[in-house]
Amino acid sequence: MAVIYLDVDDEITSVASRLRRVTDAHVALVVPAGSRLGTSRINFRLLAREAAGTSRSLAIVTPDAAARAVATAAGLQAYGTVTEYEGAEAARRASSPATIAETAATAAAVTATAGVRAGGPARSAGTKPDGVTAQPAASGSSADAHATPGRDGSSAGGAAPVSGRASASGVPPSTGLPTARPMRLGPSQGRGSRRRWGVVLLVAVVVLAAGGSVAYTALPTATVTIRPTTEALGPVSVTVRADPAATAIDVAAAVVPATRVDVPVQVSDRLPATGKKVKETKATGSVTFLSKDPTRANAIPAGSVVRTAAGVAYATTSAVTVPKARIVGLTILPGTADAAVTAVKGGPEANVAPNTIAIVPAGEDPVLLEVRNRADTTGGTRVSTPLVTQKDVDAALKSLGSRLATRLVDAAADPARAPAGSVLVPGTESLGTPIPSPDPASLVGQQVDAFDLTLATTGAVTAYAPADVHAVALGQLAAAVPAGSSLVDGSATADVGDAMATGDAADVPATASGSTVRTIDPAVIRAAVRGRTPTEAEAALAAYGDVTVVVWPGFVPAVTGTDARIDVLVVPTASGTTPAPRSPLPSATPAPSIPAGSPSEAP
Repeated sequence: MAVIYLDVDDEITSVASRLRRVTDAHVALVVPAGSRLGTSRINFRLLAREAAGTSRSLAIVTPDAAARAVATAAGLQAYGTVTEYEGAEAARRASSPATIAETAATAAAVTATAGVRAGGPARSAGTKPDGVTAQPAASGSSADAHATPGRDGSSAGGAAPVSGRASASGVPPSTGLPTARPMRLGPSQGRGSRRRWGVVLLVAVVVLAAGGSVAYTALPTATVTIRPTTEALGPVSVTVRADPAATAIDVAAAVVPATRVDVPVQVSDRLPATGKKVKETKATGSVTFLSKDPTRANAIPAGSVVRTAAGVAYATTSAVTVPKARIVGLTILPGTADAAVTAVKGGPEANVAPNTIAIVPAGEDPVLLEVRNRADTTGGTRVSTPLVTQKDVDAALKSLGSRLATRLVDAAADPARAPAGSVLVPGTESLGTPIPSPDPASLVGQQVDAFDLTLATTGAVTAYAPADVHAVALGQLAAAVPAGSSLVDGSATADVGDAMATGDAADVPATASGSTVRTIDPAVIRAAVRGRTPTEAEAALAAYGDVTVVVWPGFVPAVTGTDARIDVLVVPTASGTTPAPRSPLPSATPAPSIPAGSPSEAP
């Protein structure tokens, strides 16, 4: 019996190596609390298989109740302390078939040869009842060697007759000796004989019971260990629609729900006024009309327009009559009349120097009528003031609207605006109705150099959860698993690409890949190996991967036909971990006892 103490961080490989180096037939592994070895039934199943391969019995000793439960589920004996294990081993040795057989043989020999007298102590070898002394048996004689007969011709102690038996020297007994006869027993001696036969019967019953137990527990068992072969699956490509109208994930239709996220934006600017408000005053002065016509006076009505050579016009403010000219001698003296004038147009251009106004009103004969301004005309001015026009307001609204759209795109690109676990989709932005401030109508006509205008609105952008797309991709990968196979745990992966806007929705490309193994049904495996040799069984299961079939005891030529004695183990694959299948046997069926060193049955 060997006891191996493990550390908390011992791995299954190092424990198996230590187990191989032990030569004892009975081994106990002391597993400390918190050991990683005690957390997996597979670990204990592999250790049980290792012990079975070297015909050892294996027990687990651990203070951890959970680890003991896992060890028991793996088919191993489990104890809380080393003392408890050693006590169980002592009891096992005491009740083992070999010990029972040895005890039975000893009891039978004692019963056949003992000179025990009922109700009294054992007599010495040379004393027989009634004072008759028995002859000592020769060295090497059998239990039934003859004894010296007594007076009544019987052998000592009631021994069986020796007639026809070989003597201690191998020579038949002399025919001259009296024939031995059974000794007659008294009442007390009869009771002692019956007791001896009762002991023999009890021992026989114990031997038969032990033999039946051994026969049951030694029924052949088989362990089928499968390391499944993995097959690549994928990549499976899918375009997932992230739709604000969807309310749930639809794997078959490749649709996931999306949301419209509100994005408030506004822009403001100070814009110049391009309009002008001009205020002009008109120049005033006076002109003198000169008439050279001696035949008649010339009436000039009010509003008659006189001009400068440059075309600046002035209108008379009142009617005047120019007298006719006088002739004195050979000289003509013109008649004159003064008239007030005002420039037709305002502005400083009408402020002219004397004698600049020289063109007579239309319709007058410039030969007979002249006009002159004897003094400057003055008072003509022009003052220009900036003015907000409708054109200015319309241009400002257009410019701010364009900037508002750009501002929405920038704001929608901020990941912080996305709900938790979601991303925003560029290109799905939309603006609400912009609201200007102040009212543009109130700006028109304002005499200012520049004006302030603000546009504000609440836009929206689409957001979706990549995890939803990931789930659809994995769902479609699962749908692509061939019949009779299953995905290897932990092997499925999915990559989600960049979304492309389609209006308010978005198309998101994704690909998924994984590995598959054939589905392992313990009932199917057991049916495939029953009655076959290990080599035939392994060949029959070759499609499942790397298969090892071990029978116990090793001399059994074929796998047992009893399903309860066939253990199916599935070990981790390269891509992940495939859990061992649960036995389909009814839970009400009691598990048979497992002899030390034999494979354990899956629960």
